[in-house]
Amino acid sequence: MLTNNEKAFIASLGLKLDFDNLTDDWGEIEDIVADALQINGFDDDYNPTSIGVMCESILDKIPID
Repeated sequence: MLTNNEKAFIASLGLKLDFDNLTDDWGEIEDIVADALQINGFDDDYNPTSIGVMCESILDKIPID
């Protein structure tokens, strides 16, 4: 479901996860990635940066209960 680049990005945010078994980790991923989106995801004109595009892609893949 997640690409290798997305997994590497999540790991770069400090999360050490077993990407083959993310059953209980989605909430933590959502919190950390959403924070990264808010902090570094937009330029001065509120256009998404490359980090923002990555964060949005990951957040779009989070399963909804």
